[in-house]
Amino acid sequence: MKRSLIKSLLIGLLVIAGISLSQSTPTAAKSKAAKVTSSKTLTKDPYRAVSGYMYTSAKLTKKAHNADNYPLTTFYTYKSANITRANGNKAVYYYVKNGNGKVKGWIWRGHLVRMLNVSKQRQQVNQIIGLIDTLSINNKNQLISILESMNRTNTITDLLNQLSDLKNSISNNDDIAKLNEIIQMIKSDGQELNYLFSQGINKLYPKVVAIHNLNDKVFALAQGLLDRLN
Repeated sequence: MKRSLIKSLLIGLLVIAGISLSQSTPTAAKSKAAKVTSSKTLTKDPYRAVSGYMYTSAKLTKKAHNADNYPLTTFYTYKSANITRANGNKAVYYYVKNGNGKVKGWIWRGHLVRMLNVSKQRQQVNQIIGLIDTLSINNKNQLISILESMNRTNTITDLLNQLSDLKNSISNNDDIAKLNEIIQMIKSDGQELNYLFSQGINKLYPKVVAIHNLNDKVFALAQGLLDRLN
């Protein structure tokens, strides 16, 4: 009888202790997943990460790397995702990798700084000037008139549209091919070239510069090209 009573008491104590232990041990909190509303492929452009975390997916549930550990690493963009965080805030995240692909993840766009190779951009400017200079006289003059018409409110899209209209209005195949090259270069690097001209492209001596803010204006680019054509 006594043994049975003692056994019952011990079982009761163990049950109570188990309940108490389970209540006092907190469950590990899980990050709520962000919602990806859209995504797209990006051109492979170089950036530096100045802060923040990289996540294994655009849902932002698991951290992969702390960007503070890679202050001098160049990362390259591959994808972009528009997301809505669990708190309702919207943001744009880029999927980036370092040169060998070992450090990678999704990071908020605001934590990235674009890197520009000044020497390469200067070469591109020279290419554009060379193409313009070898257009037939009439088409060259029309292109110069387009550049002269660009003001501080015009955008790169405005310039591209007018260049496309010029290309579609001519029949000279050589000039059409040259205009296609010019259009493609401005389409891919117009913002960067405009930035460099606005900063004084000949005054930038470092091989690589960091750009914190790019915009779609075209005035500095147009004026810079005109200066080299005159």
